[in-house]
Amino acid sequence: MTHPTALPPADVLDLFADQILATRRPRLTAAAVYRLWAQADPGWPDPLNARMRLAHALRHLADAGLITLPAPGGRLWDAGTPCLPERIAVPANHELPAQLPHAADEPWGPAMQWAPAWIRAAHPPAHLRLDAARLNRWFLATTGQSRPSVAREERSLQIYNDEKRLTALATGPLFAPGRLTLEDLACQAPTGALRIAILRPAGPVLVVENRATFDSAWRALREADPAPYAAVVFGGGDAASALVTDLLRLYDLTGVRPGRIDYAGDVDIAGIEAAHQFVTTARTAGLTAGISRPLWEAVARSHPVGPDMTAEPRRAHEAHVMARCLDMPPETTDRLEQGVRVPQERIDRQALLDTAWWAPDPCPA
Repeated sequence: MTHPTALPPADVLDLFADQILATRRPRLTAAAVYRLWAQADPGWPDPLNARMRLAHALRHLADAGLITLPAPGGRLWDAGTPCLPERIAVPANHELPAQLPHAADEPWGPAMQWAPAWIRAAHPPAHLRLDAARLNRWFLATTGQSRPSVAREERSLQIYNDEKRLTALATGPLFAPGRLTLEDLACQAPTGALRIAILRPAGPVLVVENRATFDSAWRALREADPAPYAAVVFGGGDAASALVTDLLRLYDLTGVRPGRIDYAGDVDIAGIEAAHQFVTTARTAGLTAGISRPLWEAVARSHPVGPDMTAEPRRAHEAHVMARCLDMPPETTDRLEQGVRVPQERIDRQALLDTAWWAPDPCPA
C-alpha cells in the first residue's frame, strides 16, 4: 500500500505561487506547471506522491484566488488519479510588478506600521508583500476621508480589482492578531451563505458537514415532537466557519433564536480540523458552540472506507490535540490512531430516524 502523502508545507506553496506569477503569462500549460512544480517541490520520485502534492498545491492556489482551474468534470483534466488540469489561468490582476515593494522604501501608514518589521523578519513571499503594499496604498489614499462600511467583497474589488482576494487574505498573516482586521478596512463579511432547515423557533442548532446528512437529519427532526434541534445547517466542511457571521444574525435572518450550536462531521483528519476551526471561530465570536458527541461516536463506530490519505505524522498529531480540545469521544481518537477515515454518511437516513439517541443534552440557551 502506498504510504499516505505528506502535504506540501507553506513555504513550498508560496514559492510555487511566486514562480507562477513571475511567468507573467495569463495561461500555463500542464507542462509548464509541472516544470515549475518540480523546481518548487523536488525530491519526490514516487509519481503518485508527487501528483497528489501537486493536486493539493493547485487547489490551495485556486482557493486563494491566485490561479483559476478549469471547470470540474470538463475536458481540460487528464485521466490520472488524482486528475490534474491540462492548463491553468492566472488572473491579470495578480501579476507581479516589475519591482516589488521593499520594507524600507514603502511609506507605511499608521494602520500598517507593523508591516516593515514583519517583512524583514518573515521574508514573506512576493505576492503577500504586494498584497500588503496595496492595502497600505489604499489606507494612504483614503486618509482623512469618510470610509463607510461596505461588504468585504466590495472593498476587495476596490483595493485589488478582485472581489475574492480579501477573503483569501483574511485567514493569513496580514490579518494575524495585532495586525489588520476587517473593521480597519471598514468592511464586513457578508451574510447569505446559510443553508438551513428550520424546525422550531428557538433552541439548539446542529451544523453538519455533508449535504446528505443535512437532508436526512432535517427529515428525521421534522417527524419528532418536539424536535430536539430548532434547526439544521449545512456547513459544507471547511466552509463551515464562514457561517459564523450568519449564525450571529440567525434571528434577524430566519427568526430562530439559537441556543447551543453543535457540529458533526467526518471522522478523519480534515473532519477534525473543520470541526475545530468552526467551534473555535464560533466561540471567539461569542456563540456557545461544541460538538454533537453522539453523532461523532456513531460515525467513528462505523466501518471505515479506507486509509486517511492526509494522515502524515505532523498533521495527525495536531488533529489529536484538536480532538482533545473538542472533547471528542474516544472512538474518534481511536480512528485517528488507526489512520483511517469514516464519512459522516455512514449514519444514514434510517439510523437518523430515531432522533432520541442523537438529541442534544439539555443546556441553557
